[in-house]
Amino acid sequence: MATSFFRDPPRPAARCRYPILLLHGLFGFVQKRFGLFEANYFRGVAPYLNQAGNRARAIGVHPWQTIDYRTRQILSAIENDPELKDQPLNLIGHSMGGLDARYAVSALGLGDRVASVTTIATPHRGSFLADLFLWIPGIRKAFPAISNLTLKATEEFNREVPDDSRVRYLSIPASSPFWSCCPLLWPTWLILQIHSGANDGQVSLESAKWGEVLFEKRADHVHLIGMRYGLNCLQRESHLDIYGRITEELAKRGF
Repeated sequence: MATSFFRDPPRPAARCRYPILLLHGLFGFVQKRFGLFEANYFRGVAPYLNQAGNRARAIGVHPWQTIDYRTRQILSAIENDPELKDQPLNLIGHSMGGLDARYAVSALGLGDRVASVTTIATPHRGSFLADLFLWIPGIRKAFPAISNLTLKATEEFNREVPDDSRVRYLSIPASSPFWSCCPLLWPTWLILQIHSGANDGQVSLESAKWGEVLFEKRADHVHLIGMRYGLNCLQRESHLDIYGRITEELAKRGF
């Protein structure tokens, strides 16, 4: 796998027993073309994991619909795929994708079909940014998902969507210093730093902790999926190492 002059090559991933589904966050996608360029939300993650013999793939859902809407699309994708519907699964969700994973398990009855849920920079206790964005006229109707991500909405979500005792819940919270955060996230980083403390530019470190914390990552929100803009491109560790470490943990636990 090609690596940058400034970047260390990623460690090999471990081989997991069960298929891995990658769930994207708000405004996310699986693959998208921007003019002459083609982008993947989880940049290079599935190929990297599959090189180690895993069965990993990303599932696309509506970029800004509600958790319930998005999760029903995930359920449909699983039910309509003969390689997925009759065996346990490992769900890995970035940002809002982690809430989708939790909802799928506890509200849509996938508790007996999911071995693990790993969330990366997921706003389990909301993001103050969502509360601020709801002050914009018409945004609640235009982007329904934002209403699910407020501090109050996630508090209710956590009461109504309890963890399933049959599933292992793991999380990776992240935070970044201002200087190495993607410049596009500088305004939101400052807002969250004042309101919530350490953060990755979108989600606070404390909000992203759920279940067993595998490790805390020093990275901004977009670096976690391989997007490098500004000084975060100088970080030597590949974002793929995050997913490699996840597979090491899952494989150790028999997942």
